[in-house]
Amino acid sequence: MINAIHSALQGLQANQQKLAGHADRISRWGTQDLAATAPADRIDLTTEMVGVLQSRRGFEANLPVIRAADEMLGSLLDVLA
Repeated sequence: MINAIHSALQGLQANQQKLAGHADRISRWGTQDLAATAPADRIDLTTEMVGVLQSRRGFEANLPVIRAADEMLGSLLDVLA
């Protein structure tokens, strides 16, 4: 159970870091000088929004794991008490 919680928390942290990166790039969108920016360095708003949605799905996937492990741990404590 503890391993499940640990793995889910790592997933949440990874998605949080990805979301922060996407949010940072979105906040800079529209401030670029397109003539001076290499095409590979330009911020694509569509790509960033897809990344935000992927991070959201990552959160949604990891939270039920934490809830289930918490319920199992609570049940175990009830049995032992």
